[in-house]
Amino acid sequence: MQGILGVFLRIDLNLFAILFTLILAFGSKSRIDRQFLDYRLFMFMLMATVLELAADAMMWAFDGSPTAGGRVVLWVSTVVYYLGHPITPMLYVFYAIHQVTDDSRRLLPYRFLVIFPAAVSALLTLSSPFTGFFFYLDTANVYHHGPLFLVFAAASYTYMVFAFFFVIATSRRRAIDQRTLIALLFFPLPPAVAGILQMSFYGLILIWPAMVFSLLVIFINIQQRKLSSDYLTGAFNRRRLDEYAEARVREIRDDHGGQARRGKRFAGFLADVDDFKWINDHCGHAAGDEALVATVRLIKSCLRTDDFLARYAGDEFVGILPLSAEAELEQVVGRIRARFDEYTLPHDAHHRLSLSIGAAVFDPDVDTDVDKYIARLDALMYAEKEAKRAAGSEVFKRGPALST
Repeated sequence: MQGILGVFLRIDLNLFAILFTLILAFGSKSRIDRQFLDYRLFMFMLMATVLELAADAMMWAFDGSPTAGGRVVLWVSTVVYYLGHPITPMLYVFYAIHQVTDDSRRLLPYRFLVIFPAAVSALLTLSSPFTGFFFYLDTANVYHHGPLFLVFAAASYTYMVFAFFFVIATSRRRAIDQRTLIALLFFPLPPAVAGILQMSFYGLILIWPAMVFSLLVIFINIQQRKLSSDYLTGAFNRRRLDEYAEARVREIRDDHGGQARRGKRFAGFLADVDDFKWINDHCGHAAGDEALVATVRLIKSCLRTDDFLARYAGDEFVGILPLSAEAELEQVVGRIRARFDEYTLPHDAHHRLSLSIGAAVFDPDVDTDVDKYIARLDALMYAEKEAKRAAGSEVFKRGPALST
């Protein structure tokens, strides 16, 4: 009776995980997103996981079945389980490569190398009903691991290890959004730990429920990026800026009477790319996009991890900093200016990418709300831009581009 109850508990766990995975799939469903490779890879991972959970449930349901039909179902479900086991980890490798390189063409050199372990595993799986390499069924129709079972397990672990270290190596060469990096590095850990425990203690059902948990982390990461990030630059978007700034304003006011608490100040800046229209018109929109990406990268290199940067509109960016002193704010702005002085446009080596910046500490007596504060930063920024024009700044006297 206890054995039967254990089987039902394992099947119920798989069915619950299947239901949860299908909810994720339908929650991610979007006609527009279908054209994007990362979305398709994520959906394939979900479907492959559902298949594994279903096959695993069937294996538990028919393990030891005394009927001939039950033996057939157990053989089929076991073969399907072993064939599908490396698929989600393999798809995750492609997903991780695409996420950290942001270029589907980068997948091409890896495709045969990545497919190879799954292909070898598939061949040994299909031969196992005759050879027992990976698994076999005894005369009582009870499932057993075969002598090469560890080879099968190694195929899936190879994918997880490769993806983990590929993401780490790539993050050292290029900037990766921190939330994306954490999610990608976290993904292999729950299934890896669950796999070790499941192989150590036969009867545990951990690997694929743990995989569902990892997919949930990826799902949250994808949704957060859609809701809060600017797709081109990786900075936060206008919606997140409004939410964040409103929250900071609420922090410095009492709940009663709206009186400001002076100890909870913050500072900000609004930066506008000087003569951005010239870059688009003379170097092309691709160069303009590159300039915006470079702008965010350069500004972020001057900020701390808890500083906030958002794309406000077009070529305008707003930073919110947990500072309360004008001198500290001036130091940050000074670092940003110095960083841009060192940078030249790849498409125009004779001109530098420059910003006009309006910066100020939030003053609750003057800035009664977020809109007025942003308007004050905007006015300061335009005052600096006009001063540059009046002084005959070279950035506003560009000639034809040297290359397009």
